[in-house]
Amino acid sequence: MFAYLKQHPEVFFPVHKEPHFFGTDLTVLPGAIREEELYLELFAGAGDRPRVGESSVYYLASAKAPAEIKAFVPEAKILILLRNPVQAAYSLYSLYTRTGNEDLPTFEAALDAEPERRNGARLPAGVYFPEGLLYTEGACYAEKVARYLAVFGRENVHCVLFDDLVRDTAAAYRQTLEFLGLDPEFPAEFDPRKANERIRMMGILQLRRAPQQIRERMQFEAMKVHEETGRRSLPPEVTARLRERFAGDVAALGDILGRDLGAWTQGAPLPPI
Repeated sequence: MFAYLKQHPEVFFPVHKEPHFFGTDLTVLPGAIREEELYLELFAGAGDRPRVGESSVYYLASAKAPAEIKAFVPEAKILILLRNPVQAAYSLYSLYTRTGNEDLPTFEAALDAEPERRNGARLPAGVYFPEGLLYTEGACYAEKVARYLAVFGRENVHCVLFDDLVRDTAAAYRQTLEFLGLDPEFPAEFDPRKANERIRMMGILQLRRAPQQIRERMQFEAMKVHEETGRRSLPPEVTARLRERFAGDVAALGDILGRDLGAWTQGAPLPPI
């Protein structure tokens, strides 16, 4: 979605995709920009574009970020993308094993370690974001989405389900543009490889103009390992364990969104709206 929105002529995203300026209750991530002056510098090239934004993923995990964003930009529009929690938790484990935030050899071991890690024990030597190691907590969305709805109002929060984005990318994109009040007819490139190449070229131009301090925060080496690679399938018993763990939260999220999400915990494709 970041790649699709960044192509739109009425949208400006900075070259630093995830500055994580907000969320002061979370561990400061490598490359984060917490200085207000430097954060504002990210958007210096926005010109008169009506929508200016950024894509820091851990704002959803933060209890403080919604109020902090509201205080900083009262008229902000919030876009939240949500994925099947079983898939999301396992994908995050796979990412952290590549970036050094996780050192346990199996996802099952990482799940078993959550109670100790919640108390600050059994943390990897190279851990840089200990909150992320609580995989099942991170993939429980209902309370997190409810926080944003309470702070910004339902009319200013738009949730996109990964299933819908994959099933009909054009429709999900159009709905997002309509939520943002932008021209919904813009023909974005939806092929992931071509879209990423297009915004990469845009990013190169932005990077040339970016102050040295911002370039120094860019995690260029880390970006290379963020691409998801092949991984083994979860054993059926682990999948069943996670579906049971997430069932209550999925039902609560469904109530919030007004949609039956039970397929997420039944091993079935999520039906279209």
